[in-house]
Amino acid sequence: MGFTLPERGVVLGVASLVLKEGATVDAALAVVRAAVGAGVLAIDTARAYATVDDDAAGERIAQAARAQRPGIPIITKAGHFRVARAAWDVDGSAERVRADALRSREVLGAPPSLLLLHRADRVDDLDASVHELATLREEGVVEAIGLSNASIELLDRARAITTIDAVENRYAFGLDPADEYRYCRGAGIPFLAYAPFGGPKAEPLATRVPRVAALAMSRGDSVHRSALAAMLDAMPGAWPVIGSTRVESVLDSIGAADLAVDDSLRQAFADDLASRGVGL
Repeated sequence: MGFTLPERGVVLGVASLVLKEGATVDAALAVVRAAVGAGVLAIDTARAYATVDDDAAGERIAQAARAQRPGIPIITKAGHFRVARAAWDVDGSAERVRADALRSREVLGAPPSLLLLHRADRVDDLDASVHELATLREEGVVEAIGLSNASIELLDRARAITTIDAVENRYAFGLDPADEYRYCRGAGIPFLAYAPFGGPKAEPLATRVPRVAALAMSRGDSVHRSALAAMLDAMPGAWPVIGSTRVESVLDSIGAADLAVDDSLRQAFADDLASRGVGL
C-alpha cells in the first residue's frame, strides 16, 4: 500500500507525552485531541514509549486520535522497548520485530499505518529484520514499513532487499546535516524528521537559527512556527515530527503549515543552516 502524507504539514510524536517526568494520560490526551482538531497529519509512537506498568502506553495514546478522526495514520516502531523505570533495551531481531508488530496491531485494533525498525543502527542482522518487515507487510499485519535512525549505508542495504516505504531520522535545525533527507528525496521515500527543535538538551532554537528568530519576532510569529514553515518550504518530501507537550505549543507548530513563506524567510533559514555548516 505504501505510505503517503499530504504535501505540507506536521506529525505529532507522543514520546514526551509518555516519557517526560510528570506526564499524565489526561494531559497527553488533551494535546493529542488539540493536535487532531488542528489538522495534524499523523501520530508517531513506538513500543519503546511505554511505562513500567503499561508496555503499550504510547500506542494507546496514539490510538485515541482515531476516536476523533477515524483513519488518521498511526506510525509505530519495533525492536526497542522499556525494561525498567529508567532503562531501555534494543532487540531488532526478526523474531522481536514480528512480536512487536503483532502486539501493535492488537493494541491499535488495526494494522499500523507504518511500522519502523526503531534502532536500525543497532540491529545485529539487518537483512533478516528487513526481510521480516517485508513479510509482515505482505501478510497485512502492517500497511507499510521503514527504518528509523538509519544511515545511507543501511538504507542501501535495506532497499536491496525490499521497498522501503518511509524513513524516520533525527533532523534538528542547525545541528544535523540533511544527507539522509537528500538521499530519500532522490529515491522518492517519505522522510520523517524527528526532534526538529533539537530536544531538551539542545541549545535554544533561537540561538541556532538567529536570522529566522529575528524575522519571526519582527512579524509577531514564533521562531518554532517560522522555522517549521521554512523547513516545509525548503524540504519537500520531509515532514517534521514534533514532540510538543502543551496544547499551546502543539497548536503553534501545526500552524506552520499555513504560515506564508516569502523570500526573506527562505533566505534567513538557508543562511542560518549554512552558518552552522549543515546547509541543505
